[in-house]
Amino acid sequence: MKCPKCGVDIQEGKLLCESCGEEIHIVPDFEPEIENKIEESLLNVAEVIDEADEESIEADPEEFNVFSTREIRKKNLLIDENPIDDEFDDIEDEDLPDEDFWDVEEVINKEGLKKMIRSFFGKGLLSKILLLILTVLILCCIGMVAYKISSSVKENSFHYQFSKAQEAAQSGNYSLAIKHLEKACDLESSNVDARYLLCDYYCKNNKQENAILTLKGMISGNSQKDLITYQKIFDIYSKMGNISEINQILNETTDVEIREQFKQYLAIEPEFSVEEGSYEDVIHLKLTGNTTGKIYYTLDGSMPDSTSTEYTSPIYLENGFYTVKAIFVNSFGLMSEIVTKKYEINVLMPEAPVVLPASGTFRSPEKVVVEVPVGCNIYYTTNGEDPTIDSNLYNGPICMPLGKSKLKFISYSEENRIYSEVTEVEYSLQLPEMPVSAAMAANIITEYRYSLGGMESTTGELSTISGKLLFMCESAVNINNELFFVICEYYEDPSAGIRTKTGLVYCVSMSDPDRFGTLELDANQEFYWVDHIRQ
Repeated sequence: MKCPKCGVDIQEGKLLCESCGEEIHIVPDFEPEIENKIEESLLNVAEVIDEADEESIEADPEEFNVFSTREIRKKNLLIDENPIDDEFDDIEDEDLPDEDFWDVEEVINKEGLKKMIRSFFGKGLLSKILLLILTVLILCCIGMVAYKISSSVKENSFHYQFSKAQEAAQSGNYSLAIKHLEKACDLESSNVDARYLLCDYYCKNNKQENAILTLKGMISGNSQKDLITYQKIFDIYSKMGNISEINQILNETTDVEIREQFKQYLAIEPEFSVEEGSYEDVIHLKLTGNTTGKIYYTLDGSMPDSTSTEYTSPIYLENGFYTVKAIFVNSFGLMSEIVTKKYEINVLMPEAPVVLPASGTFRSPEKVVVEVPVGCNIYYTTNGEDPTIDSNLYNGPICMPLGKSKLKFISYSEENRIYSEVTEVEYSLQLPEMPVSAAMAANIITEYRYSLGGMESTTGELSTISGKLLFMCESAVNINNELFFVICEYYEDPSAGIRTKTGLVYCVSMSDPDRFGTLELDANQEFYWVDHIRQ
C-alpha cells in the first residue's frame, strides 16, 4: 500500500505514513458486479423520478420549484416526510444543500439526476447496503400483500370452505368441519346440499338442536321440496325418541300433502260413523283411526285410556242414553285428544216371548212351546244364564228337562239389532219309577252307536279323528202317551275341552229297553221316533 500524499510504501496495518505523517483510511474492496447492479437499479429509479418530475412540470409549471422536486424525489426513494403542511417554513438557509446540488436545470436533466444519484450513493458501502435492505423490504411487503390477497380470496370461496369441511369430516374433526361449512353456507345460502350436509355434521357432533333449527329454516312451503327436509327433521326426532314433537309439527302445518305423507306419526281423534243426536233405530256405531293403532272407548261418559274397552267391532247402541268417549293411540304410543259424542236411542223393543207351559211341577213331560214375534228370533238357555244371539236358537218345541230346570228366552229383532225383555220359566219334572232309568237309556244309545262303527270303544273315542262322542240323557218326552228319555249326542274336543251338540237326538222308552231310535219332529211340530230295531 502506498501513501496517497507522498507515494511512500506503507507497511500493512499502519494507519500513519512514517514519511509525511498522512492518516491512512482503509476502504474495503467492493465487487464491481454488485456495484453495477446497484447503479442499474438506481438509474431505473432515477428514470421514474424524472418522468414524475416532467409530469409535475407539465401539469403546473408555475408551482414547480426546487422543493417540490425534492418532495417528489424523496417520495419515490421511500423517504418518510413530515406530515405537517408547512414543513419547510422552519428550515434555515444554512440547512439547505449547496446551490449546485439543488440546481433546477441539473435536476430536470436526466443525465444530471443520474449523476447526482451516483454521486450520492457512490460515496460509501453503507448507502449501498441500505438500498439493498430497502429493496428486500419492498419485495417482502409486496409478497405479504399478495399472500393476504390470496388468503382472502380463498377464505371467501364457497368451494374452498366446502372442501376444507369435507377434509375435516374425513379426519373425524366435525367441529372444524362445521366451522368451514357454516362459512360456506353463508357464502352460498341457496345451496341446499351444503345445508343438509351441515345438519349431518351437527348430528355427528351431538348438536341435534342446531340441525333441527337449520332444517326448519329451510321449509319453503313447497311440498315437493320440503318433503326431504321434513323427513330429515323427523328422522332426528325419531332417533332422539321424541315422537311427540313430530306429532306437534304435523298438527301445526297446513300442508295437506306433508300431513298425508307422514300420517303414521299423527294421533288424530277417532272418526264416528254416526253424528250425535236422537234416533229411533239402533245405531251400529263405527270408529276409525287415521292410521295404524288402537281405539279405546267408554259408553258411560268416563275418560278413556289404554285400559278402557278396545274397539274391535261396531258398537250397538240400543234404547237409552249414551255418552261415547274415544281416543286413538297410534303405533308409536302417541295418544290423540278425546272425542265425545252423545246419543239418545228410542227404539220400540220387540215383545217378550210367551212360553207354554208356564212354570210349575209336572208328573209327565210336556212340550215347551214359544210364540215367536214377527220379525224376531228366539234364543234360550237351560242353565239359568241370560240368553244372547250366541245361545240356543229356538226352532220348535223343546223337550222338558229332567228334574228341576230354569229356562230363559228373549226375542231379538234382526232389523233393529235389539233384544226384548227376558222371559223366564221354571219346571220341576218328577217322573214315577219306571223299568228303564236315565243312566240305562244313555248306555243303550252308546252301545248302539258303537255297533254302527267309527268308535273304538263304548267310552266314545273316535277312530278317525281325535276326541270322542258323549251321549247324555237330559230331558223326556211324551209320544202317544208313551214316555221316552231323550238322549243328545255331543262331540268333545280334547284340546279345548269344549262340548258341542252334533244335532243327533235319540230316545229310549222308559218301559221297554228294546224300544229306541232317533227322535224327529214332523211338520205339525209333533214329536215321533224312528225304531232302529225294526230297521
